[in-house]
Amino acid sequence: MIILTDQYLATSYETIPEFELLAVTIDRGELVSDAEANNPGYKRHAYTASGISPRAFPMQGKALVVTDSDEHNEAGHLIEDAETRRLMVAKRLRKLEGMKKEITPPLVQAIPNSEIKLVGWGSTYGAIKEATALLKADGIKTSLMQLGQVWPFPVEAVAAFLNDGKQAYTVEGNATAQLAHLIRAETGIKIAGSILKYDGRPFSPRYIANAVKKEVR
Repeated sequence: MIILTDQYLATSYETIPEFELLAVTIDRGELVSDAEANNPGYKRHAYTASGISPRAFPMQGKALVVTDSDEHNEAGHLIEDAETRRLMVAKRLRKLEGMKKEITPPLVQAIPNSEIKLVGWGSTYGAIKEATALLKADGIKTSLMQLGQVWPFPVEAVAAFLNDGKQAYTVEGNATAQLAHLIRAETGIKIAGSILKYDGRPFSPRYIANAVKKEVR
């Protein structure tokens, strides 16, 4: 698994409400029971309907955890026959279905009769939100959508936000408009343009607002 975020979020400081650490619930996912762990036939990569195989903790019973770096069978041993590979690939793909049910839906701030729509992800939210206020003061109604997660891609939510034909722009901290390309690949909707920044500095609300005004004038 790869968890990708942006540098601004990774290195920022923020004041948050106090929370009770001992009240946090830790969900360790699918685990084997002690009885199952004492079964010599424990399979670390067992086929399951969810695609997630129950885990055994280190030193739990007689369970032997084997994971080969190449394609493997349910027991974790290297194997290259076509049927096992097909089953293992299908097993991993089933995990995506579960992830789709748990993904955080995009945050939407919809303004009736808005002229412009802005779409961002990650740390750009605060700057985009303030930019919409600046644009409103200049008479430009602007809606926004902020994606908390980009994969599995929330196709239905993004398509519903963009399918009215209004001009939409992505706000992205990269040089190639990666989010705009992803939106078109997943929804078929072509974004009108992208507001990009790739100098290693975060977006400012005024930077975004000025870029939008150049487009609508």
